[in-house]
Amino acid sequence: MVAMVTDRRRAILDASARLFRHYGAGKTTIADIAREASVAVGSVYLEFDSKDAIVHELSKDLHTRVFEQMCAVWNAKQGDPPRALVYVLLARTLGFVEFREQGAHACELVHCTQEGVKLAQAWFRDQERELFEAILRRGIELGAFRKVPPKDTAILLQRAFATLSPPWVWAEPEDRVKKTARDMAQLLVLGLRPE
Repeated sequence: MVAMVTDRRRAILDASARLFRHYGAGKTTIADIAREASVAVGSVYLEFDSKDAIVHELSKDLHTRVFEQMCAVWNAKQGDPPRALVYVLLARTLGFVEFREQGAHACELVHCTQEGVKLAQAWFRDQERELFEAILRRGIELGAFRKVPPKDTAILLQRAFATLSPPWVWAEPEDRVKKTARDMAQLLVLGLRPE
């Protein structure tokens, strides 16, 4: 069942995001969220089963934004899969870089061991793998990539770019992250070219 976003639900999510970014999800209580959202504690529980459900929804929203940026690049560059793959991988990396500006604990919503974040990460990995497979299949079809098993190769791409995910992308200067992502993506594409 898809959750309907009510004004109260949105207020709770917005308040939670502010508090989580500033204090971290671990130190934020449901009472803190209720007070920040100007609602009763019971109202929070009417919208969410637990704090982890709030964490999951916020984490999935962030992961969805990164994935949508990747898809937008793919949709714009489908005719050139090698170039598209480079820019999709760059969009992925820079999408995660954006979150470091959101506060000291912003990274916890995309990189931590909380169950809600793990669920959002699993969703993202599945979507990302399917996107990489589509790019690889299109590149093979056009003769731009050598014939590789798309699913296995997509998993390898994910593993390679997992190194360009939080927290590393928040610890390095943005220009270094961009250069590393671009160089790594170009190297990977070079390896996919027909022999």
